[in-house]
Amino acid sequence: MLADPEKLDWEFLEHEAAIANLVRLTKMFESPELINDGDDTSPSKRIIKEIPDYEGKKASAGPLVVAKIGLPQLRAKCPHFSEWLGKLERLVSGQGQPPPPQN
Repeated sequence: MLADPEKLDWEFLEHEAAIANLVRLTKMFESPELINDGDDTSPSKRIIKEIPDYEGKKASAGPLVVAKIGLPQLRAKCPHFSEWLGKLERLVSGQGQPPPPQN
């Protein structure tokens, strides 16, 4: 979500000022993956603090907003996520299969 918080306006148009606050927050970090100091400051908690409506809509609005952000943007902004996804892609393609179990 914090890879491009401006996309939150797709679901929360009436929260323009809150979205602007989240945009400012993301500019303080090298990557959205670094915006997680603990349970009270995790990305979802920060979004809920700015947009309380998000808490009740997280499961439905979250995937829609992430789809608007798009996988290329998520991968560009979130290197750990991109690395993890790359591992999954290699496993699916057969290029990174784990070794067979030893007897």
